[in-house]
Amino acid sequence: MKVAVIYNEPRNTASEDHWLRRSDPGYHPPSAQFIDASEHGVLDQMRSIADALGDHGHHVIVFSADDDTQKLCSFLSTEQPEVIFNCCEAILGQSKLELNVAAMYELFRIPYTGSPPLTLGLALDKALAKAVFLAHGIPTPRHQLFERKEFDAIDPQLRFPLIVKPVHEDASIGIDSNAIVSDAASLAKRVRFIQKEFEQPALAEEFIDGRELNVAVLAASDGMFTTLPISEITFDRVPEGMPRIVSYEAKWVEESPLYQTTLPECPAKLPDNIAHEARTIALKAANAVGLRDYGRVDMRMDANGKLFVLEANPNPDISEDAGFMRAARASGRTFAGTINEILDRATERAR
Repeated sequence: MKVAVIYNEPRNTASEDHWLRRSDPGYHPPSAQFIDASEHGVLDQMRSIADALGDHGHHVIVFSADDDTQKLCSFLSTEQPEVIFNCCEAILGQSKLELNVAAMYELFRIPYTGSPPLTLGLALDKALAKAVFLAHGIPTPRHQLFERKEFDAIDPQLRFPLIVKPVHEDASIGIDSNAIVSDAASLAKRVRFIQKEFEQPALAEEFIDGRELNVAVLAASDGMFTTLPISEITFDRVPEGMPRIVSYEAKWVEESPLYQTTLPECPAKLPDNIAHEARTIALKAANAVGLRDYGRVDMRMDANGKLFVLEANPNPDISEDAGFMRAARASGRTFAGTINEILDRATERAR
């Protein structure tokens, strides 16, 4: 088939460097030319996917939907790909416009991999996604959205400590060692920081100090999701006094000590009943927000074994070293096989 792999070039990451330096004075990037790995990882993912599809016999065209929407329209109209492998996470330098790229595929009536526009938009509003979880009876930590510059009264039902994050970001952007707050004064300070640095509301949610689990989901041929082996981000090596979280630094900055101490384990060592419950909740969350083809549901488990969904991620990172592919390999799949399995789900929608 004629397959277009459409992606976006990395953004200017000066702002991400700026917030990371300011928010955690103890951290010093390895060089003055700090690179946002969460953005540049898109390029590695795109190349690996293109190779996997080409090796499978498809005619692959790679296209960057960067800062020219007319160019994207022209590409779709002129090249007329039979199917699109969508790796585009932003356009015009803004991740909040990601859903519009998928909407454009819809208007051109070209089948594409991954989640539809509504789901992509919902995932970029963490507070709205949590409202959907609650409406479907899916457990998620108690939370409060701070939208106004004037600090709102704290919901009396919230219990400290809280974790504070931008409401419209992903890839742990905006989460660092100061994201956990233990009192009203530190909450107000962090909320103001998020609002100023990211120009968006701040979401504060009760911090579940426990195990962090990731459940990858992959659609089968009948369109129903199956769960892959559960992954865990272990915190056993996190230094004393440091928060047990997957911060931006721990997730992306390979030179950081935190990166070396938050290690993935797949399959996670879980009692059978907990693993079954995690899979059940993950499937429910995936369907609630409308994930399609593949996705990942992140959750926390407290000391009593209770599970809380943090996020349901459409179109997660599927590069060869990403957590999703780690789970796929643990299920017996190969990278190339998983990529082509995802493509098959999109081509089925063209029939």
